[in-house]
Amino acid sequence: MPDGSTSAKPRFRLAIVGGGIAGLTLAVALGHYENRASPIEVHLYEAGPEITTVGAGISVWPRTWSVMRHLDLYDQLSRASVQSFGNEDDDLKPAFIFRKSDWPREGHEFGRVMVPNGSTTMHRADMVDVLVKNLPESCSVHTSKRLLNYSETSKEDGSTVYTLHFADDTTAEADVLIGADGIKSKTRASMFDYAHGRDCSLEVKREECERCSRATPKWTGTVGYRYLIPTERMLEVNPEHHALKIKAPMSYSGKGKVRIRSDSCRPQRLTRCVGSQHIITYPISHGKYLNWIGFVTIPGGEGTTYPQKWVIDALKDDMIAHFSGWEPEVEQMIQLVEKPTLWAIHVVENLPFSVSGRVALMGDAVHAMTTHFGAGGGQAIEDAYILGRLLADPRTSLARVSDVFRIYQDVRLPFARGVVSNARKAGLMYEFNWPGLYDGSPVQGVPEEEALVVEKKQLAELGAAIQEIWQWQWKERFEDQWEEAETQFEQLMRPAPMVEGAATKSRRIKICVVM
Repeated sequence: MPDGSTSAKPRFRLAIVGGGIAGLTLAVALGHYENRASPIEVHLYEAGPEITTVGAGISVWPRTWSVMRHLDLYDQLSRASVQSFGNEDDDLKPAFIFRKSDWPREGHEFGRVMVPNGSTTMHRADMVDVLVKNLPESCSVHTSKRLLNYSETSKEDGSTVYTLHFADDTTAEADVLIGADGIKSKTRASMFDYAHGRDCSLEVKREECERCSRATPKWTGTVGYRYLIPTERMLEVNPEHHALKIKAPMSYSGKGKVRIRSDSCRPQRLTRCVGSQHIITYPISHGKYLNWIGFVTIPGGEGTTYPQKWVIDALKDDMIAHFSGWEPEVEQMIQLVEKPTLWAIHVVENLPFSVSGRVALMGDAVHAMTTHFGAGGGQAIEDAYILGRLLADPRTSLARVSDVFRIYQDVRLPFARGVVSNARKAGLMYEFNWPGLYDGSPVQGVPEEEALVVEKKQLAELGAAIQEIWQWQWKERFEDQWEEAETQFEQLMRPAPMVEGAATKSRRIKICVVM
């Protein structure tokens, strides 16, 4: 493990809070572009006793592979993936398969997202292992450091020092702080506490402020049953199962079959209702397992407070009830799901800003999203690359960090917020809930065979809409964002022309309203 040793005097002390994919990739990017004559003292603080990960599978798309090539990690990650990402940009392969499955007959495939070189999947732990192996010597890793909050102290020279307060009653100081601490980010909470006290009406609580309340994660109204199905067991049940034959994520979609019981003594059960569902499955760990997630959306749940812990052990009987009467392939998978866990899906939506002074947020701390694009990890990696390159440049002095952070925010925040929004839209499409497209309603007034033809036509239109909403993954180049950041950075570094008598006045602005 790197020990942070270096010979040259560091420009400043940088604290990265969070040892997940976001924080690790940032540390790797800082090391990759490090100027040894002008280093940064980097400290990475991980809440757990070791560097590990939450969740099982992760999808890696063309934009993410582009970043990994720049960081010289392509070969290592390619070896860890289920199938390698190729080099022929015009070679379209299936990256996501969609089936209508909420009927007892064989499912109907209604859409394929075709992506250059298809999709690649892997276990999150495999990606974390690659990142840990590539941590630079200039990065010191500190485990069992769960952040509670940070405080700001002004020095005599006008600069600010950030003191990190950890759950083990220890503290650490930093000149620059980056929160890569996930959807429940304590860095984000402290940032918005300070910003609310500085900018907003003190008569309004932060949780009720129109601006600052957006720092609180929002329940999407969806829960997910998670389990890893051993591939060997699936082969025993059905060796021709599509989840085995197609090396790409598959969505088994349906609507209107939810039956959730209310039982205050058993928190695994929610309120009885009828909603929508879909199942996502894809191979990980070199095909050893099928990552399986059964999503259930509760009507009216979005934006409400989730009534239980976000992750709990699930009741298999309830999980089975959600997908009762679905196609045989679904029934076959469900019989192999032995001890599922239940996850409440939350997001961070429309965060108004992601930097404040010399504090910045990245990854899920700023744009936690639904899993419907499989893009959360990729977006965190893009954050890390741009932040890492900007900070590693020796021209980024401590005095310029806040300006550099604003460039990062200007380039990354609007784009990431758009991905969060479109991921929500994609999820609604998967469960037949997007206005104007197939909604799962039976065709009335015509014979059954004719109704099925009409239904399949509507499903084909839905499939085309899903293909369209996915195209940002390969048509919008990540390099364009870096080039924009680089352009703004070079403009920042140009000497400013002298303007005599120029002065600005600041005034306190009340911008909050009670929600």
